[in-house]
Amino acid sequence: MRAWLILTLLLCRAPGWAADPKYGPTEMPLATPLSQDNAYFRAPGHLAPDFWRLDSFYVPQINGYDCSAAAVSMALNALLNVGRPRGAQDKNITQQELLDKVKGDWQALPFARSLGGKRGLSLDQLEGFLRAGLAAYSQAKFLVEKHEAAASGDEELKELRRALMENEKDPNDLIVAHFVQDDLTHDKGGPFAHISPIGAYDAAAKRVLIFDVDREWYEPYWVPDEALLKAMAHETKAFGHGGYIRVSKLGILNAP
Repeated sequence: MRAWLILTLLLCRAPGWAADPKYGPTEMPLATPLSQDNAYFRAPGHLAPDFWRLDSFYVPQINGYDCSAAAVSMALNALLNVGRPRGAQDKNITQQELLDKVKGDWQALPFARSLGGKRGLSLDQLEGFLRAGLAAYSQAKFLVEKHEAAASGDEELKELRRALMENEKDPNDLIVAHFVQDDLTHDKGGPFAHISPIGAYDAAAKRVLIFDVDREWYEPYWVPDEALLKAMAHETKAFGHGGYIRVSKLGILNAP
């Protein structure tokens, strides 16, 4: 009788109860959800142009395989659809339309078979996908810079901070990160190579806001810039080292 009662209590526990926290480790979680800490955006002088552009087009990945399609569609909308006149006929760039329109093997992204049997993209493939998406929707010129995180030492951290500070001030560029997600959230079962845009950089606190497209499980969260660098430098068997792609506008945009 007692065993049955214990089992019943476990099965009927309150919805908020959980054996493990959403973000770990328990003693000192790396990630802080945006819903718990948004003071940065209410402080004077923090214009955060990337945050507001990306937030307008924040979408979840279709499933566990197509984080790149979600991240790239967000980036394209933020780069191409913000600040230009739009008519009633103008649609946002969706993940499925993006996959249908770009040339290459990207159509396999939302499925388990994926590219070469891998569920996701390497940093090199992400660069190619971004370039293909830009070419499919605009004739404007962009600077697309790939930065592989092959190490996570002091010099690499210094360079990352410089890029993040420049990006935070510049309304004409965006950064899409390629990193091991569970290094930041401490989800179990990884390593999970993952792709999401960077929404903001709090230089004073040395932390980065990740617009995680894995919205079934996560919301945007802050992580220390040093932790993000380590997560990007984490080499996986399927995808190698991660890093980030920085995309900057160089010309006058045409309507998609």
